[in-house]
Amino acid sequence: MKRFLLSILALLFGASILSAPAVADPAVRIAVPDITSLLTENGDGVYQKILYRALDGLDVTVSEEFYPYKRAMLVFEQRGADCIYSFTEVLERRLGEDAVVASFPLGKFTYYLFTPPGDEPVSALSKLEGKTVGAVIGHETYLDGVLEAHNVDVVWSKSDAQNLAMLEHQRFGAMIAAVPDVRPFLDKLSYDPASPLLESYDRLTCHNTQANRQFLRSLSAEMKRLKNAGVYEQLAGKLYVEFEEPAAAAEPSSLN
Repeated sequence: MKRFLLSILALLFGASILSAPAVADPAVRIAVPDITSLLTENGDGVYQKILYRALDGLDVTVSEEFYPYKRAMLVFEQRGADCIYSFTEVLERRLGEDAVVASFPLGKFTYYLFTPPGDEPVSALSKLEGKTVGAVIGHETYLDGVLEAHNVDVVWSKSDAQNLAMLEHQRFGAMIAAVPDVRPFLDKLSYDPASPLLESYDRLTCHNTQANRQFLRSLSAEMKRLKNAGVYEQLAGKLYVEFEEPAAAAEPSSLN
């Protein structure tokens, strides 16, 4: 009888395991910094549209949390998020190149000096020595290396739109901003496209874990396919900036 009861219990235990629902993989937590036109709290930014389209072909769940620009990076550094839009090179410097992995590019961005329409474009910071320029708070993470060699006073504001308003009111004679971020304002600005201050790529950047490496390999393959099929340009519209596929970097920082 005892052996019979043990057999019944074993069968019941096995049946309960088979009938139990599978535990879903946890969602990939993504920190979303506020980047003009490209990332929004409403989830309708260009990069978010591209990521969502790429995820359509993958069996992956993500959750996004929107933060002010610098706060997003802090949340990621403290592991409050698995991944973050952009900041790849910045985080490589702060955490070490082996600490992060990054996707195929979501897009390319280029910083320029902008002046009021009708003014002659300023091609270099050296022409603004001793003067004041505007820039967005948080962008010093990219611009410090560009600014450090120049005697330029920077007024840091909350947004490109705020800088444009101050430029129009002559608070300063030039502002530093990135294309494509400021494309919606270009009819109110003048710049020299042949004189960039800094060029780089925006990617999805993640902590270097086995799960994240696997996620980014699948994601990057789909993103590359979408870019080559013209879907990037379709989703970005007037904010689209063409770019050639960057040379593959050594792992782990870039998995394109």
